[in-house]
Amino acid sequence: LATSALALGLTIGCANAVFAQVQPQSYESIQYITGGIGNAEQNELKSSQKDYNLHMTFSAVKDQAFLSDVAVQIVDKDNKKVFDAANTGPYLNVKLPDGKYELTATYKGEARKHAFTVAKGKAEKAVLRWPTE
Repeated sequence: LATSALALGLTIGCANAVFAQVQPQSYESIQYITGGIGNAEQNELKSSQKDYNLHMTFSAVKDQAFLSDVAVQIVDKDNKKVFDAANTGPYLNVKLPDGKYELTATYKGEARKHAFTVAKGKAEKAVLRWPTE
C-alpha cells in the first residue's frame, strides 16, 4: 500500500510539474507562455494560441528538431526593452500591445533577429532556426 501511495504521489507530482511548465507567466505587464516538450505541452500551447498575438517556434536547421533554452528579448520601435525571458522554447507565445517590434532570440550564443508589427486581430508567427552539431 505504501508503495502504491508513493507511486501515485510521484505520478501526480510529475503531472503537475508538466502542467506547471505551460502556465501563463509575465514579464512586467507582458503575458507569455512557453514550453512544448512532449505532446501534452504542445497541445496545451496550441490550444492557448488564441490568447497571444506572437507565436514563436525554435528549431534546428538540419533536422528541424525542436530547441529549448532560447533567450528572447523584444524591443519596441524606440528600442525600449518590453520583454526578456531566458530558457524558453521550443514554443513561445507572447501577448504584446499593437506596435512595431524587433526580437532577438539567442541559442548557444548565436542570435537570430526578427522585426515585426503587431496589429489588432492579427497574429505574428516566427520560426527561428539554428545549426546544431
